[in-house]
Amino acid sequence: MKVYEAIARGLSDLGCTELFGVLGDGCVYVIDSFRRDCNGRYVPAVHEGSAVLMAQGWARVAGKVGVAAVTHGPGLTNTITALVEGAKAGTSMVLLVGDTPVTDREHAQNVDQRALVAATGAGFEPLRSPETVAEDLARAFYRAHVEHRPIVFNMPVEFQWKEVEYQKPYLRLPETRSAIASSTDMDDAIGIIASSRLPVVIAGRGVDSPEAEAAVLRFAQRIEAPVATSVRGKGLFNDDPFHLGLSGTVSHDVATDVIGRADCLIVFGASLNKYTSAERGLTRNKRIIQINPLASELGRCTPVTVGLVGDPGLTADAMVKWLDEAEIPGSGARNDDLLQQLNTYHQNAQKKLVRSTPAGTVDLYELAFAVDQALPKDRVFVTGSGRFMFAFWSVISVPNPRSYVDGNGFSSIGIGEATAMGAAVAAADRPTLLVTGDGGFMLSGLSELATAVAEELDLVVVVANDGSYGAEHIALTMHDMDPEISLLPSRDFARIAEAFGCKGLTVTSSAELQAAMAAVAAHDRKRPLVIDVKIDPASVYGGTAIARP
Repeated sequence: MKVYEAIARGLSDLGCTELFGVLGDGCVYVIDSFRRDCNGRYVPAVHEGSAVLMAQGWARVAGKVGVAAVTHGPGLTNTITALVEGAKAGTSMVLLVGDTPVTDREHAQNVDQRALVAATGAGFEPLRSPETVAEDLARAFYRAHVEHRPIVFNMPVEFQWKEVEYQKPYLRLPETRSAIASSTDMDDAIGIIASSRLPVVIAGRGVDSPEAEAAVLRFAQRIEAPVATSVRGKGLFNDDPFHLGLSGTVSHDVATDVIGRADCLIVFGASLNKYTSAERGLTRNKRIIQINPLASELGRCTPVTVGLVGDPGLTADAMVKWLDEAEIPGSGARNDDLLQQLNTYHQNAQKKLVRSTPAGTVDLYELAFAVDQALPKDRVFVTGSGRFMFAFWSVISVPNPRSYVDGNGFSSIGIGEATAMGAAVAAADRPTLLVTGDGGFMLSGLSELATAVAEELDLVVVVANDGSYGAEHIALTMHDMDPEISLLPSRDFARIAEAFGCKGLTVTSSAELQAAMAAVAAHDRKRPLVIDVKIDPASVYGGTAIARP
């Protein structure tokens, strides 16, 4: 078969079922063969960067390597921001990219593709020859798995029409789950836990399976510690009565108080970055035990007292074993007083958070609570980047961490829209909620509505339309400067969405919000729904709640 056919067959044999892309002469034959010869699903995006983001959204929800394909030159340069997002978010994906023939020195689309990819933080894996297709493609997938970042598979155009004998790619991933059975670090960790009177367990995206979640919760119950999560750990410990919710800049009052007073933090599978640590306001003057499979992650964002290299679930079980053998009692931090505080907070949260806003607008928290109640609990939640996200992070629940995806690795607006569409493909029979801002929606969301309609995605898009670039509005206001330059012209996103084939709604009041939520509950799940919600730019929470020392 031809090399392009061997690449397509190799994708299928490696387990690729969905391929996102934009056609170009450097990738069209691979895409066509994957769709026609291998019965794979091809999702055509409008923009190459969107194709990469769709593959990343799919990967985050599916828990597998996402795959996209674009052409050489401008096809690749259009993916730069998306590749940076994937590298910063630690998303495993393979991007197939055609490459200009080396003999055509004056080709208009010729560019140093290796150098471009290196600048994004993604990896680069070349197709070395027609005879090494299977080995090179398998290596690209292997690296995406183990390096947790995008890997660009570079396919020279002159190779793609060569004849080769097909070989099935061989991919076997190493068993990496392990726990420290005994060590000085483990002894020190057990000693710190034994002396702690108010420990708190924080879990992140690295607690990546129900088994690991159950093990970490057993550990927390054994030491009688309340639990919290990072934003990307959202969905863990949903049923635990001593769940404090999110740790960090969006912690609620009870969580901020408890984590702030804690004398020990045991952190499983979370980086403890500045958002989870609230700019280190929640980690100051504490003994910290961090557990992560990668030694390079220990103390990377926040200095820790003890670092344990190991699988979060296995290490949690090993620590319980040591605690039991030493007959170390629990801390008593899971008590009736804390339970009462949490119950009181949850009973009064909506009343406390929702504020009045000027006529013609809706409060952001009122919107978040309404959306949370209108959608089925088994949903996928995707957020773009913007000041609106803090309210939705706090309020919207998900059943597990794979059901939450943010487009915030690079803090770039316009990332969430395409990411949500890839997530919706992976979500299958579950609805996907995207919350985005008007600036990001204009930047890249509108054009990809065509893709969402063509693919009949079960997608609900909530545009928090404050008529401004929110971060800049905050920055100007904080410096007592006129924020006029940050304001955006009024746009009717509902009518624009209708023109693309979506159902569109506009919300300017509490009454219209309730009507829109009824439409959410009853919407045609094969027709994307876009809700344009007018928000007062001067009333939006800026997400600057820093924990006290």
